[in-house]
Amino acid sequence: MTFIFALTEGCNVGRPHEQLAPVFIGSAITALICIIAPLTQAGFNPARDFGPRLFAYFAGWGKVAIPGPDNGFFVVYILAPIVGGITASLFFRGVIQPLMESGKKNASDCR
Repeated sequence: MTFIFALTEGCNVGRPHEQLAPVFIGSAITALICIIAPLTQAGFNPARDFGPRLFAYFAGWGKVAIPGPDNGFFVVYILAPIVGGITASLFFRGVIQPLMESGKKNASDCR
């Protein structure tokens, strides 16, 4: 998320052209999926993970769809991406963005 914020923030003087941002974001997600998928199935989007699990649970798959006695899948695939996104946005808005704004001569250029 911090990478996405940095690529789309108007105050970032080192960001690539706006039309290249999706290419860099897609490349970063592709690299992360290649690294993380063998371990965790790359559950970046909680809606894409929980929806199929819920459907499979009600379709009769039971413990296979929602495994574990402590529902660890909830922490790893649902709670962690949400908390990580919120933490990244707070870090960006509180630390990185003020640094970028202080480096700009004209603060009105910042979105």
